[in-house]
Amino acid sequence: MLMKEQKLVTSNALKELPQAKSEFADARREHALEKFNSMPMPREKDEDWRYTEIEKLDLQKFLPFETNAKIFVSGLSEDLARHGVILSDINSAMEKYPATLNYFFKGASIDKDKFVALSAAHFEHGYFLYMPKNLEVKEPIRINLAAEGKNSVLHNLVIIEPNSRVDVVEEYTNKDIGDEQLNACVTEVFANTNSRINFYHVNNWTGNVYNFTNLIGTAERNASINWISGCFGGKLNRLKIDTNFNGQGSSCTNLGTFLGKGKEHIDFTTNVCHNAENTTNDILVDGILRDESSSVYRGLIRIPKEGQKTNSYLANHILKLGDKTLANSIPSLKIDANDVKASHGATVGQINEEHLFYLMSRGLSRQEAERLIVEGFFEPIIQKIPLEELRERIREMVRR
Repeated sequence: MLMKEQKLVTSNALKELPQAKSEFADARREHALEKFNSMPMPREKDEDWRYTEIEKLDLQKFLPFETNAKIFVSGLSEDLARHGVILSDINSAMEKYPATLNYFFKGASIDKDKFVALSAAHFEHGYFLYMPKNLEVKEPIRINLAAEGKNSVLHNLVIIEPNSRVDVVEEYTNKDIGDEQLNACVTEVFANTNSRINFYHVNNWTGNVYNFTNLIGTAERNASINWISGCFGGKLNRLKIDTNFNGQGSSCTNLGTFLGKGKEHIDFTTNVCHNAENTTNDILVDGILRDESSSVYRGLIRIPKEGQKTNSYLANHILKLGDKTLANSIPSLKIDANDVKASHGATVGQINEEHLFYLMSRGLSRQEAERLIVEGFFEPIIQKIPLEELRERIREMVRR
């Protein structure tokens, strides 16, 4: 069946979503609050937190968890609204569209991650995007989330019905308030049969932010979720992307970039679980560390017995600029099926002094030579990003 192609109002028309209230949301938060309160804080010796000094974070400093954030979204055309596209705040969606509750935290588990539980128990704001079946939106739908206070606790929900196509650009920033800030966010993405979503996530934090963002995708039969992400800034910047292949023929690509500077710490995790046959996954995460920054990348490919004929791969490359940087890479496979292709690769290396010397001998300063090498390191993965405006956005952040 041919999909109807639709347009937004304009590429730059953004409107602020209201921060509404919802009795349904209150009930869901109350249900999750006990779980959050009973869960201990994670520790660095826990497998999911290795090489991240999470013990330094005192959540008590951020009480009460009152969200002060603004969300700006693309304006939708009347034609899109008439065809059933919904882009609203999450609380209004719960009140107006009861089916929303069937998806809320369906993909995310609140009993395994303290910060997912934090989002479930204390979220006050978030966006909701619903794409009806047989529809293609050519222009990307943009969501800008701006943290303006001590706390930003959000929950977002994206539902793509069968045979629809959409690009979503989610960007996080913060207003520097001169004190430590906390961002705890969960975005759930559901790609139903034969749908496709390109989901772009970029965060750009000041140096006093603790960020904990979880992106969770569920792909049904012949559906495709393509993640494109960039992590920049933050005192502790943790991005965790989980993808569940629940339908035969589903697929995923995951392109990630990060850049650490100063004393920033980047914690980047990608987990995939192939729960059905004939599923395909390809992950590439590249990062650069400067000054005294540090990072850890964790990548897990899990293939249970149901995941026969899986083809799954992940790669991670980290370039260190300076002896005071610290990089860790932990790729892993957990396979219970016998008819699969699954592999991983990882490299961590210093900048090549011979390359620097060559460039400096051609008249460049060391700083200029390093910048050229950094840009060259990222360019192959940037070229893979489908959206031109995001390619330029990442290049701009890398040049800073």
